[in-house]
Amino acid sequence: MKRRITVLILCLLLISLSVPVAAKAETEKKVVRVGWYDSSFNAKDKNGRRSGYAYEYQLKIAAYTGWEYQYVSGSWTQLMDMLKDGQIDLLSDVSYTKEREESMLFPDLPMGEEEYCIFIMPENRDITSLDLSTLNGKKIGANKGSIQAEFFLQWAEKHNVKAELIDLTGTEDESFDMLKNGELDAYITLNAYGVAEKLTPVVKIGSSEFYFAVAKEQTGLLEELNMAMGRIRDEDPYYNLKLFEKYVNRIGSNAFLSADELSWLEAHGAIRVGYQDNYLAFCASDGSGKLTGALKDYLELAQDVLKNAHIDFEAKAYPTAADAMDALEKGEIDCVFPANLSSYDGETRHLVMTPAIMRTDIFAVVRKTEESVFARKEHVVVAENEGNPNYDAFLIENFPAWTKVYYQSTADGLKAVSEGVADCVLVSSYRFNNISRLCSKYHLAAFTTGIGLDYCFAVRQGETDLYSILAKAVGMVPTSTVNTMLSYYSTEDAKLTVGDVLEDNLTWIVAVLEAILLLSLGLFLWRRNVKKKERKKAAR
Repeated sequence: MKRRITVLILCLLLISLSVPVAAKAETEKKVVRVGWYDSSFNAKDKNGRRSGYAYEYQLKIAAYTGWEYQYVSGSWTQLMDMLKDGQIDLLSDVSYTKEREESMLFPDLPMGEEEYCIFIMPENRDITSLDLSTLNGKKIGANKGSIQAEFFLQWAEKHNVKAELIDLTGTEDESFDMLKNGELDAYITLNAYGVAEKLTPVVKIGSSEFYFAVAKEQTGLLEELNMAMGRIRDEDPYYNLKLFEKYVNRIGSNAFLSADELSWLEAHGAIRVGYQDNYLAFCASDGSGKLTGALKDYLELAQDVLKNAHIDFEAKAYPTAADAMDALEKGEIDCVFPANLSSYDGETRHLVMTPAIMRTDIFAVVRKTEESVFARKEHVVVAENEGNPNYDAFLIENFPAWTKVYYQSTADGLKAVSEGVADCVLVSSYRFNNISRLCSKYHLAAFTTGIGLDYCFAVRQGETDLYSILAKAVGMVPTSTVNTMLSYYSTEDAKLTVGDVLEDNLTWIVAVLEAILLLSLGLFLWRRNVKKKERKKAAR
């Protein structure tokens, strides 16, 4: 019996000792040695805080794998050699080739797609994209063994460019110094690299998908990486694109005007922008005839948003968007805002739309009594302002069965809805504040359609340099900044005036005035009666 008890105690002791060990094993993190090379993929601010395309992606992967990273610094070329030798486990921004597959492992999914450009110093006037032969005899640097070096050789052969390719093994900053010191005439790198902010792009020579590469012996690591990247894609199919927009798009070649675009801008002068008047929070002319609204702030920001150019804008107001479109077609102005024509409507009017500058949700303003049943109405009559081709296009694309009735103003349309002549008025979410008082007066409510509307610049077909300049400027202005502009002007225009206060409180004001009048009249009659009695008394 004692022996059984002793054995039982020993077993319990062993179990108790094994529990912390197992728990420790479960919580122990896998340390992954990852390459760190200074660029927009891996960057540090002045306080030593890390950021970048690869850095953020790696942390997203760690959310699914539990990895802990040990950062190993070096140039991309040095880190590539270390990956092949098994000195690091993971390296970002590696393009796939059959040759590389022999010395490293690639996951199933890429981490993005990149473009390769030839860059020069901004003051270089000897090399131009207008004449590729200006590259002949020049020394062009590229990272040794990189995919961009291979792309350049193929591109040079195709375009009959006779230049000397210089293999580079240093960091991006060292390569930039060689270019600055005249040891190189041009340098091939990615749009994504921070050094490109200091250079001017000449021409794109190719593009490819790029990957996280894993050390050859780390097959288990590759399995976890595949799992994590698959789950990231399931979570957000546009994750790679969002990182590209955040870290790459605003520092790459799209941040520069080409030689052709610079020449066009210099010859043309200020870009003439036609806009719809009385359309806050988007745009309007103030009391002195100058532009106000989110478009004003946007143009002020856009004029210096590109790295190698200043853009002057001249804004001109038109009563309606249709009037501005007509002026554009006549050549009186260069572009129109706001514009949102479908591809078909644009083609028929020989106009093209830039990428969206601003985006708004669309509300349908309906009678409060029909707010809960509006979505189920089979026949809808929409009151629309005359001269608004953007809403015409919106209705054709999204609600083609609705019947349109045109009115001179939004106020007229709201009144028609209140009287039952129309069922709704479409309005931007950023403009609802401007009509909220009328909606309250007419007992109307905002119904969310769930559909957004992009507002762009409209440009004449064939104006390729102008279109490219505007498209690049659009890409450089953060969406968050534009939304802040819109939010500000949506409340700014809705401020109450003295007249608004009087109108909103007219009933109470009349009642108070009537009470004062009655009180004054009563006081007057009382005093007159008192004086009359006093006179009678004195007469006795």
